[in-house]
Amino acid sequence: MKKCWILCALALTLLLTACGGQTADEPAAEPEKDHYYQILDADGQELYTVTDDTAVAEIDALINEAGGESADHGSAEGDPLYTYVYWQETTLHAGEDPDAEREYLEVFRTQVRSDSNAVTTEVLSDTLEGVGDAINIEGLGGLLTFSAEVSQETADALRDPGQFAGA
Repeated sequence: MKKCWILCALALTLLLTACGGQTADEPAAEPEKDHYYQILDADGQELYTVTDDTAVAEIDALINEAGGESADHGSAEGDPLYTYVYWQETTLHAGEDPDAEREYLEVFRTQVRSDSNAVTTEVLSDTLEGVGDAINIEGLGGLLTFSAEVSQETADALRDPGQFAGA
């Protein structure tokens, strides 16, 4: 079990690094990749697309609380009330025009439930397989689905997606 957690932590670290995450102490090697959120209702229908930088940063902060030491592998019980889909622009490759419009890829989904403070985050298989290819490890797809209890304040904020729509 401990080996699974170590592998999960390693894969998540590599994924976040590949997705442009960096610490405040690190200098930016390249411009940060743009991202936005698509918010879906319980039936998977789109409610909002959130592109405003301030609102995106607020959602980032809420979702970042859903990781950490208290996360359990697998999905929480119950049906999702809302799903926050994280879309990130693709990597700029050598020779590509940095000013050209880039494609966006779905990286992960975070679900909040109406009846609990459990939040589930699923890193999508294609994203993990790309990380696995980069580090020469096969079979990472589907590995990172984890759930964590978040504070009442965080859960309530995620259960109110309309607050991000008007920004």
